[in-house]
Amino acid sequence: MKKIIYLIGIILLSVSCNKLDLTPTDRLSDAATWTDPSLIRLYVNATYAAVMMHGFQQDLLAAAGDEGFNIHDYGSLQLVQKGNLTADNVSSMSTKINYFNFAYSSLRDINIFFSKIDKAPVDSSFKIGTKGEMKFLRAYLYANLIWRYGSVPLITGVFELHDDFSVSMASYEDCLQFIVQELDDAAQLLPADQPDAQQGEASGNACKALKSRVLLYAASELNNPSHDQTKWQAAADAAAALLSAGYELNSDYQRTFLSDNKEIIFARYFTQANNTNFNLLQGRNGSGGYGAENPSQNLVNAYEMAATGQLPYTEQPDGTLTVNAASGYDPNNPYAGRDPRLDASILHDGSIWAGRVTETFHGGEDSPETSNGFNASLTSYYYKKFLVESIPPSGSNVLPTNPWIFFRYAEILLNYAEAEFELGHEDVARQYINMVRARPSVNMPPVTDAGEALRKRIQNERRVELAFEEHRFFDVRRWKIAEETENKPLLGMNIQQAQDGTKTYAITKVIDRKFYDWQYLMPFPHAEIDKSQGSLTQVTGY
Repeated sequence: MKKIIYLIGIILLSVSCNKLDLTPTDRLSDAATWTDPSLIRLYVNATYAAVMMHGFQQDLLAAAGDEGFNIHDYGSLQLVQKGNLTADNVSSMSTKINYFNFAYSSLRDINIFFSKIDKAPVDSSFKIGTKGEMKFLRAYLYANLIWRYGSVPLITGVFELHDDFSVSMASYEDCLQFIVQELDDAAQLLPADQPDAQQGEASGNACKALKSRVLLYAASELNNPSHDQTKWQAAADAAAALLSAGYELNSDYQRTFLSDNKEIIFARYFTQANNTNFNLLQGRNGSGGYGAENPSQNLVNAYEMAATGQLPYTEQPDGTLTVNAASGYDPNNPYAGRDPRLDASILHDGSIWAGRVTETFHGGEDSPETSNGFNASLTSYYYKKFLVESIPPSGSNVLPTNPWIFFRYAEILLNYAEAEFELGHEDVARQYINMVRARPSVNMPPVTDAGEALRKRIQNERRVELAFEEHRFFDVRRWKIAEETENKPLLGMNIQQAQDGTKTYAITKVIDRKFYDWQYLMPFPHAEIDKSQGSLTQVTGY
């Protein structure tokens, strides 16, 4: 098949238990599934569909942090932004936050696979490949669990009806070792890159990319407060394993997210029969879109001036912003001369898109004062990243099929730059961050900073390069800077247009946000603590 068509439903598996032991006619029997390679392949594909949640949804993690605001609070992510997340209300939240039940349900499906595959009468090469894929998926689930909860139960077997269901918590380090071993094993079982006919299936390099992210997080302040250099070296080595693997930065930053290209290490692919509705969810309200996720002024402020490489604002100790005159920023023309990644990622007032000018000034076509105003951005910004300009939010027979990228080469370069910086190799760190900034469509001035200033530049580079790709939520936590970044109001831009067409711009507060020190990790649902009868220990603080 040209691309995996991810199935919406998982195969129904059951073993006939009546006295006649009749083969069921309304579902696939357990015996049939594990003797037919086609059905096993469907089982694996369905596991991908369940596990690899793409970001073309209304509940992007951007709306749980300082990157954006979800006007309809889909997934209740404002609970995180406002500091109101608890063990009682987490059960009602987006799976992006309430990951526990989802993860262990999928882990059971994977563990069933491993309990069956060795005895399946299928080709050995088929077994090897599917084992590698399922090990990758199991590692991906456990990685996401420890990023959210720290310590979690480590379950690799299948519970039967009369088994003891009590589980014990495994430490973060034990889980980390398991994840790394799974990825090392999987990489040996899989080709470095999958052929086009198997696009979307895990590869050896996908395993290495996940390992790079896992070890980078493990070496960071949240999980490595002693700054153990061996952990940073492991993170550097993991990223280095992909530096000469044949990937390259796509020359056009905006188009990197619109089609297959040599920057993508692993992605989820779509077809017209299996498409997304992201253009509708995030399209401008003036074009009939829902405008669900509003990029924040906080993020817009992180894009430097293209000529100087300096930020447009300087933040004072009391949190107020003052114009950085040395940057060349003009507050009366706030979007001119900025890092090209701003215009490639965010629609702002004056952006030309889909044949017309974006109007987020009060009374403009994309403002709350329109007939579709309930879908209007409250920050004056809309998504551009990931959106296909030729496809309107609604009314088209053609729907978006661009891939959701889980791992790409730019992340690996930034992973390596950060690890090398923390190892004291600042010249190497500058070299690799500048590779990202030198992308032809970006071409930002090279970074020359040192020391703490260089650390902040590396962090800000991740913020703008990886915007909306669901990194920032975890980055501010692993760096232990969330108490600073997440305790600031979420900001927007108030734009007024006079009768003569001139405009004034004022940064305004959209919502107050709050972050407490125990919120570096997510809580287990209170109901799961109760059901565990003491074997599941609640995250400290909840």
